Amino acid sequence: MPLIIVADDNSGRRNLLGATIERAGYDVTRASTLKQCEATALVTMPEVVLIEGEWKSGDAIDTASRLTSDPEFELKSRVVILSRDTSKDFLISAGQAGVS
Repeated sequence: MPLIIVADDNSGRRNLLGATIERAGYDVTRASTLKQCEATALVTMPEVVLIEGEWKSGDAIDTASRLTSDPEFELKSRVVILSRDTSKDFLISAGQAGVS
């Protein structure tokens, strides 16, 4: 069964999204910090890593960039950032970081 990581520092959003994805038949791992997300993703090589775009501590784009710089991760996984920021600069940064 495909594995998806849901990373969000807001437990309510993280659990709501995770439960919704689980009901669709996917295995979900939840991460409450970007470091936890990154470490888990590099060990498990999930199909998709969903990362909230705005964090109180840390930067989702930096985390995505570190993940996609790993050759094995790049072949096996995709990063999706969920964000309200649709500015040109944000989208360019996300694309350069390997965000799908």
